[in-house]
Amino acid sequence: MIVMILENVPIGLRGELSRWLLEPQAGCFVGHVSARVRDKLWDKACQAANGGGVLQIWSTNNEQRYRMRMYGRTSRRIVECEGLQLIEIPHDLDKLVGGSVIKQRLESLRRSATSG
Repeated sequence: MIVMILENVPIGLRGELSRWLLEPQAGCFVGHVSARVRDKLWDKACQAANGGGVLQIWSTNNEQRYRMRMYGRTSRRIVECEGLQLIEIPHDLDKLVGGSVIKQRLESLRRSATSG
């Protein structure tokens, strides 16, 4: 099993991935491919990210039963803690995602917090 999540990448990359994986939600791809195809899709996504971000998660034989890797500008980070991969939402998120939907949402939340 493989999951790939794309953030702010060219639409053409989504088209490329849809040849191998299903896209149940915009920017989220799911499928079952060999390790070789998984690595080729990763290489393709990293080369075509064009300033966006890519997250890949796949099934494997470890404690968590999956592995993750990220590339580019994503709204989260992978943090290793005692051999486990965890996801961190950084405190400086608004600086990392300059101009994205997440930044707009953060600004909206700040305005509502100061006015209410």
